[in-house]
Parts: sequence; C-alpha cells; structure tokens
Amino acid sequence: MFINVEKKAQKLFNTYQQAMSEEAVAGALANPLFSWHATYYTAKRKKNMIFLNDATTMAIVLFDVNAKNKQTIKERFEKQLAIIWQELGLSAESLADYLATGGDWQISKTIHPLQVKTITNFYQDVIKPQKTSANEIDLAKALLKKVQQKGRIYVGEDETVKVIEMAQPFSIKHVNLEELYLKEITNKLRKLSQVDGEKLTADGVDNAIQQIQDANNQLLDLFLADAKHNYSTKTIRRYRDNLQFYLNEWVAYRLSTIFNLDIQTSVDELEFHGVGKTERTNIKASLKKLAKYLKDKDIISDNEYDDILVYTQKDPVDFDEDEEEDQAIEDFLASLFSESDKLPVVFDPQTDKMIDEYLKSFVALYGLISAQQAYQIIHGQNPSIDKERFDQYIQNKFNEMTMEYFIIDFREAFRDVDIAPEIFIFSPLLIKDGDRLPSFYKHQQGLPYYIPEKEVLIDNKFNPFANISNYQQDLEELLANQYGLSGDDVKGAAFLSLYQLKMSAYGLELSSVNEAINKVVAFLNEEHGLSVKQDKTNEPLIKLLVLIATNIRRPWNRGWSNYELLKTKDIAKMVAEMEINLEDPKLSNKIISGIQAGMINRDELLNFLENSNLPLKVISKLYKQAEEL
Repeated sequence: MFINVEKKAQKLFNTYQQAMSEEAVAGALANPLFSWHATYYTAKRKKNMIFLNDATTMAIVLFDVNAKNKQTIKERFEKQLAIIWQELGLSAESLADYLATGGDWQISKTIHPLQVKTITNFYQDVIKPQKTSANEIDLAKALLKKVQQKGRIYVGEDETVKVIEMAQPFSIKHVNLEELYLKEITNKLRKLSQVDGEKLTADGVDNAIQQIQDANNQLLDLFLADAKHNYSTKTIRRYRDNLQFYLNEWVAYRLSTIFNLDIQTSVDELEFHGVGKTERTNIKASLKKLAKYLKDKDIISDNEYDDILVYTQKDPVDFDEDEEEDQAIEDFLASLFSESDKLPVVFDPQTDKMIDEYLKSFVALYGLISAQQAYQIIHGQNPSIDKERFDQYIQNKFNEMTMEYFIIDFREAFRDVDIAPEIFIFSPLLIKDGDRLPSFYKHQQGLPYYIPEKEVLIDNKFNPFANISNYQQDLEELLANQYGLSGDDVKGAAFLSLYQLKMSAYGLELSSVNEAINKVVAFLNEEHGLSVKQDKTNEPLIKLLVLIATNIRRPWNRGWSNYELLKTKDIAKMVAEMEINLEDPKLSNKIISGIQAGMINRDELLNFLENSNLPLKVISKLYKQAEEL
C-alpha cells in the first residue's frame, strides 16, 4: 500500500518501510486505489491523523497519534477501514483481497498537493464544525459522504463503491517509468502550448520559451533513446539536430509546441526565414518520426497525428527547377532591367527621391504592399503628399523595373492570380514562382504593418531586419571571453558575422541557416585565426548564431521579427477587443489611429467587417467611419 505522508507527519511513520524512490512515486501514480495521502491536524494539543484515498472518498481518522503509539497506526487504520468497507456494502472477502494486494506499507512524500488541500478542506468543513465530541468512525463516515473533486469529475459515496467494484479482482499495475516520464513531459508541453503570449511580460515570454525548450530536450532524449534500437548513430544525430533546431529555435520562439503546430510554425514557413529545401525536407522527416513515436506511445490520437503530418508534406513552393527553367527565369528578369528613360518629376526631385526610398524600404520590410497602403503610410508621415500626384508617380513607375522592387497592376497583368485586383509594389524575389505572391498576400491579411520612424524608413542604409543589435553585444562578449578576441578585432568580428547572416538570409537565392552559419564560422577561422567547429565546445557560439539567424526580420511577417510578432494583434483581435455599443457603435481610438498612421490596412478592416457576425446596423456604421478616415 502506498502511503504518501505530508512532511510534518513523516516522523510518525518512521517505523514503516520508507520508499522515496521514483519507482514508488510511479507506483502510487499508477495505482490510485492503493494510494493514500496522510497528514494530521492538532486539536487540544493532540495530533489527529486523516488518511484520504487517492481514487475515492474513503477516509480514515485516527485520534491522538504520537511517538508512543505510532507502531499501531497500520493496525488501527485497517480496523477502521473494515468498518467503512462494511458501511459501503462491500464484502469482508473483498477487503481481505484489497489489503493482501496492497501489501506492506510504503511510506513516501506527498505526490498530489490537491489531496493534502482536500484533507485540509475536510477538516475545515466537516471535523472542525463538530459542536459535540465525535468518535473516529463517525468522522470517517461523514468524510466518506463528502463529495471530492478528481480533475473534472466529482466522486461521491456511490462512485466510490463503483470504483472499488470495477477494480475487482484487485491487482497492482506494472509501472513503466519511461512511459510515466513521457506522459509527464508531454502533459507539460500541452499546458505550455496554451500559454497566451499577449498576457505575458517580456520576462514571462523568455521564461515560457525556456520551459518549452527544456521540456523539448527531455522529450527528445526519450525519443532518441527509443530510436537507437532501429537506426544508425548518424541517423540519430540527424534527428536530434533537425528537431532541436525546429522545436527549440523556431517553434518555441512562437510560444508553441508539437501539440499546437499551425501555418505560423510550420516547416514550410522556414523557407521565408532562410532555410533551404534540403534542410526543410530533413526536418519534416524527423518531425514525422517523432510524431509516429508519440502515436505509438498513445500520447497523441490518430487525428492529432494526421494534423502533424500536414506539416510534413512536400513544400508547396519548389525552388529546384531544372537548369533550363532557371535560365529562362534569369533571362526574363534580365529583360525587365533594361535601361529606361529618365522619368518625369512629379513632386520635386527631392520628394520623388524620398518616395523611391520609401518604396525600397516597404519592399525590404513587407515583401508585398498595395500602392494604396504605401500612400497611407507615406501620407501619415508626410501630410503634404497628396493622393493624386502620388498615383501619378506610381503610374510613371510602371515603365521602370528595378532590382529593388516591381510595380504591377494585378487587374491587368495577372488575372488568374488569387490576389486583390489592385496595384502592388513587391519584391523581385516573389516573381520566380506564381504561388508565392498569393501566399504572401493571404498570410499578411489582417496583420498590422511594422512602421519605423520616417528617418529610418527613408535612410539608404535602412536595415530591413529584426532589431538584433542586442545580440551584437552578446556576440562580442562571447568572442572576447571564449575566443580571446579584443579591441577592434572583437567588434569587427561581431559586426561582420551579423552582416553575413543578414546577407545569407536576404540573397536572391535563399540559403539554409546551416550554410549561413558555416560561412560565419569560416570567416572567423580565416580572418581571426580561430578554430571553431560545430561541436560541443563551440555550442554557445553556434546556438547564438542560430538564434540570430532565425530572428532576422523577414517580409513574410510585414516587418515584424518573430518575437515582435508575439505581441501584435491582427484586425480580428482588435475588433474583438472593442467595447461596441450596439446603439452607437464606434471604431476604437487604437484602430482609428492605426488607420491614420498606415499601420492598419483600411480595406482589410472593411473586408473583415463585411464578413463579421456583427449586426448589419453596426457593420454599416463602423464601415462608414472607416471609409471617412
């Protein structure tokens, strides 16, 4: 029998077998009917013991337990249990079988804090209010009838009988520590997958990410130990590297786990963050193996397994066209970049140049933006820019294709592309595959724009990446402390390492994170005489480089870094948070200022309102307000 004793009462049980091992705890968890929690309350300077069964409301009360009579606790316990058993209408034979199956007492620490809390509540609600002296048996009977909550299920006297009868013939379940440990880890990951990042502070987000990473590492230890029976050391290492990168350096930073993967955390999304096709394919294969392991261990259901498999399918965008197709695309692009005649001035030379710099920055930040939204942002920072002349500037740009951006009227050029029939400014990176434009467009719907200050946006040296300047200091400290660099060497090495990561992520040919890091490592070794390898010794450096590489801002998120994206709200959430007076509905100040500043796309808001479940009268009034801004 497993007796889980609160710390203050453990001295009263030191004459019985002590079992503080993981096996004993696992046994108690696996056999709640044979597991009891115990503590005492003090009344009139005497210790009175209460035992509560982990599976039922069976309870035992022993008055005046002390150092002199503690060796009789088990005997007194069993005598009272016999009376309670009889009170439940159960046979003496079944009690004998129960006690025999339970065996000797194994004393351990408490494993369910809620059980101790329940005992305390029993004392407060049942025992303490007794006005007259009650004997042990009457108190035990009173406790038996008291309803006890087990998770979401309430257990009473009738349910207690059912639990005991269904357990016959009694048996102790075999405990598999690995399975128990696996369930504990995966239950923790399930809970962490429900964390709401919007309600956390910056420190809270960091703490949640760390908890997810720690639990992921524990899960991978079990998975890889199991995989060793069927796969080579090389394959195991590949599974480990792929899953540690994907789960810890990508999914965790979205406050997600394997139990709540979505399009935001999918392997395919990594394509837009510098991860090449081969690496994505390897990650998908490893993820599929982990999902199969969890399914075989009954951790995930068939439906959950199928959901995960959705994210292990073939990439929707394939960059591995044959050489002839690649050459045809290059020829096509080259034909677009022929020298064009000098464009007429629309505003004045300085203002025209400013608008051009805006458009370059928009493409670097967002990848794709409508001309209307571009104007809204520019006008928000430059009220003197009027819409008529801006439209003329854009029309003139139809005749000029540059490597920085394209401007196309989708009503005329791409009738078969699933995208709004508007004029769009977009990155030349997107023209290589027809699927990428609508993919960017759909992903960005409802997501606010990240808008730096004007001075930053129109600066030729504008940095279209996440704010990773804090990482530069971390990198400098690591290069100084572990690798002995100093002075200009350490500052130069850190700056150029970051620069190479950025260039690798933003080249016309997207390269993998591993390739980018290898370039940085090669640079450090060649230019600074280091001997860095991707091994255990250099793990802190490699891990920091991976963290930087995966947090570089990509246009896919309208300019937000992964961390910043956790704190943003889409249009649906902003509307949901509005306190709408149905009699006099008004847009919130946050939405109004967002539209005026260009952060919120008015057309997207109007589209959302049209398709919302709000009353038609409310939609009409909100729609009119948005149109007038």
